[in-house]
Amino acid sequence: MGEIIRLEHVSKKFGGLVAVDDFSGEIETGSIVGLIGPNGAGKTTLFNMMSCTYPPTSGKIFYKGVDVTKARTDTMAARGLARTFQVTKPFGDMTVVENFMVGAFLHTKDRATARKQAEEIYDYIGMSCGRDKPANETTTVDRKKLEIGRALATKPELLLLDEVMAGCNPQEKLELVETCRKIQKCGITLVVIEHDIKTIMTLCEKIVILHRGAKLTEGTPEQVANDPRAISAYLGEDYHAGC
Repeated sequence: MGEIIRLEHVSKKFGGLVAVDDFSGEIETGSIVGLIGPNGAGKTTLFNMMSCTYPPTSGKIFYKGVDVTKARTDTMAARGLARTFQVTKPFGDMTVVENFMVGAFLHTKDRATARKQAEEIYDYIGMSCGRDKPANETTTVDRKKLEIGRALATKPELLLLDEVMAGCNPQEKLELVETCRKIQKCGITLVVIEHDIKTIMTLCEKIVILHRGAKLTEGTPEQVANDPRAISAYLGEDYHAGC
């Protein structure tokens, strides 16, 4: 189906710190890709550049064939790229559905239309709380789903999920895995940062490992799990032995 986003020799420096070092790669349309690596490897920095939160120090980024290296975040959102963040930040004094409406207002100014779309997102995402529950009173897993739902309300083609399963128990992680698969079936491409290796290996079709800002390796879950570089730098012998 072709690529939805491509990065060519992208680097990001903060003073003397190289957060991402000469990264190149592409994400195929309709796929689920896992981005893993140790803390400080540059994963979130890569997300920030893909979403144009800030530009790369060098290199180029192409989204749907267009050079977006210097684009604005609102432009990227309008073009169909959405993301979540490591730390959930709901509009706490607003209800769950009102939070979804914030995303829906990207494409409509009509409150009734935004409300209808938000109600549909609520039903689709499968939250356990009431739709009119204040967002700051929701559980951890519902806050995660709220983040996803608010992003979905912008009608993305590419969704970047930054540690969306962090802090969830095993059952809640299974719920979120099924949510991600459901989203993919609707034609949305996903890139997922996650530290739970077994979960990410189960969910994703391709895995990319970052190490010290650079791409260490990439491939199918099986290929990565058997890659000596991945085992040595990140996965460990215990994980490899359990595969």
